[in-house]
Amino acid sequence: MSQHATDLCLLLVDDTYGELTSRIFAALVCYGRLTYTALVHYTGLTPQQVKHGLAVLIQQHLALWYAPSENDTNYYEANAPYAYALVRSGKFVAIVEDRLGYSAGSIVSNLLLSGHAQKGDLAQVYTGIHSQEDQSYSSSPASFPNGRVLNGHSKDPPAHSKPTLDSFRLALQALLENGFLSTVRQSYFRSDADNTNEAEMLVRRQIHFQGELKGEKKVQFALAVEQQLQDWRLGSIVDGEATLARVLENQGTSKKRKYQDDIPDLNPISRKARSDTKNTIADASTFQVEHSPSSYQGKQPTLRINYDKLAVVARSRKLAELVEQRIGRTTSLVYTELLKGLEKKVEYCEPHVDTNDDFNEEEDIEVGPKVSAAEISTGMVSSGEFGGAIGHAEPSKINLDTITHRKWKRRKIENDDEAEVNGNASSDEDEDTSVGQNGHFSDTETHQVEINGESENESKLKVEIEGDEKTDQQLMLSSLSNPQTREHHIRQNLFLLAEHPYEFVTHIRRRHNTPESWTVNFRKLSSRLRMIELEKMVKFRYGVEGLRIVRILQEKGKLDEKAIASFALMNQKIMRSILTTMHEAGHLELQEVPRDNQRQPSRTMFLWFFDPERCRRKVLEETFKTMARCLQRAKTERGAIQSTIDKASRTDVVGKEDEFLDVSERTALEQWREKEERLLGELGRLDDLVAVLRDF
Repeated sequence: MSQHATDLCLLLVDDTYGELTSRIFAALVCYGRLTYTALVHYTGLTPQQVKHGLAVLIQQHLALWYAPSENDTNYYEANAPYAYALVRSGKFVAIVEDRLGYSAGSIVSNLLLSGHAQKGDLAQVYTGIHSQEDQSYSSSPASFPNGRVLNGHSKDPPAHSKPTLDSFRLALQALLENGFLSTVRQSYFRSDADNTNEAEMLVRRQIHFQGELKGEKKVQFALAVEQQLQDWRLGSIVDGEATLARVLENQGTSKKRKYQDDIPDLNPISRKARSDTKNTIADASTFQVEHSPSSYQGKQPTLRINYDKLAVVARSRKLAELVEQRIGRTTSLVYTELLKGLEKKVEYCEPHVDTNDDFNEEEDIEVGPKVSAAEISTGMVSSGEFGGAIGHAEPSKINLDTITHRKWKRRKIENDDEAEVNGNASSDEDEDTSVGQNGHFSDTETHQVEINGESENESKLKVEIEGDEKTDQQLMLSSLSNPQTREHHIRQNLFLLAEHPYEFVTHIRRRHNTPESWTVNFRKLSSRLRMIELEKMVKFRYGVEGLRIVRILQEKGKLDEKAIASFALMNQKIMRSILTTMHEAGHLELQEVPRDNQRQPSRTMFLWFFDPERCRRKVLEETFKTMARCLQRAKTERGAIQSTIDKASRTDVVGKEDEFLDVSERTALEQWREKEERLLGELGRLDDLVAVLRDF
């Protein structure tokens, strides 16, 4: 992890959970994996303080721990991705509220504050047992332990809503069905390297993989380990033997014993005996809510936020926004419904790979998730909002003779003038003619005088269209109630998406054994999103000329200055200054190719090229630096008036600021809130850029 990303994570942990946890987290980031004794030594804290800080970090999934089976020593290390996820807390709540309503957003807010919790604890908080917390939702819906509001998210609950156990059951079921929640497993508290080691040891216990691994057996071992890691990540309860059977395609003769990857020891410091309770899969059937909160006090699975699923939803939103910009809102609605259907079959965003890595695109599409037009049609509301985007008119209602293009009219007049000069009679000679406003003779019947830029026939056609607009809307609403008609309109929008240069969707034709379906090549679209963001950055910093140079190098490859000037149609001196500026910033690369062994500058070719992957990493690092500076600036501005903020946050002052605060204090408080709002808003926009460049 880079230095600027480390600074950003430390600032987020310190701003959210205080100095104690940030000091322990900083030690874990700086020194890597440490034991409990080493943490006490490097942090300079007392053993009791380290225990309390580690408990908070593990509860919030900010620290990973691992206990090898051969000894009783626990090892701890920082979980940087979850530390960065603190900046997206408000966005996660907004996404869930937009999809599933305020009740589901309230559950997600509680889980963001607690890290992970059992469903019984969530039910007690939700149903209003802690009434003081529920009453504070209107002013501070989700406050962190240090009193900060959850990423500026302050959407008030509906006035008519009352927290009941039935609404909790429905909201929890919706969250589980959409994959926003997952059960806590021991593998979630281990690093990727530790999980790989555990999976290898588990698979090696099988008789098939004992001894030396060579040839095909080595390949099968790697596939079995990868499958085991995939099962742990997706929450499948299978062991190494079942994984081996799946790899060897012998499920019929395998014994599927459940692996002891049960609910983790949430207090690894005390090393208490672990429960023998088997973990249950987090699905909707597992959570059947009873009629009283006391029924939740038994053995229950522990829930946490599924950040991978929320990243998938955020990517879908970004793609839908791109479709709305490039094509239109109506088609973006169809595309949004298509992405919702694919979200149920996509567990997480694929890790970013270099564009030079080879992969079979056709095979990737064939094995990927698909959705049919009928499935999209069931999710679309037949409101007529999308039916008029791409429609068709009956042939009987189309009369091309009533529509005359201006160019056609000009050509006909010129042809008639040439015929008269040559002595030939015009075909319209016997008809009445009149002089138009532009001095040309025009036919009074077929070529009417243009008024306000449009002919009389065009005006009549426009009036007829406006007169029949209400009737067409009524016919459209009635026709969209028919599933076949609605599916036809959806297919027209899908074909428009498939024919776009960006290839938003891929059409899989109907075959003898498979129906027609549609899919999305997320790998290609994610690369397209990254390139769009890089082009925006280049255009903002270096102007249109810099963007032109980048696109030429992206298309042509490595070029020298003369070739670039020839393709870009630019002055070589102006172009050289732009190339030098971009090279100093690290957004363009230069390669020296000597023509002989002397390596003299006069005998050396200098080739310029654009590396999108290197530029992406450079922009990402600059973004982390800017985000850290925004947090530092907000912390400095808050520290300048900390006494006024503490006074305004007192319970006897809240709501009575005009009575207890003077004019200067109210003015300073208002100015600070405005500055903090701007800084946090900029922080959110920068996070959107990070999501495109790194997470999608």
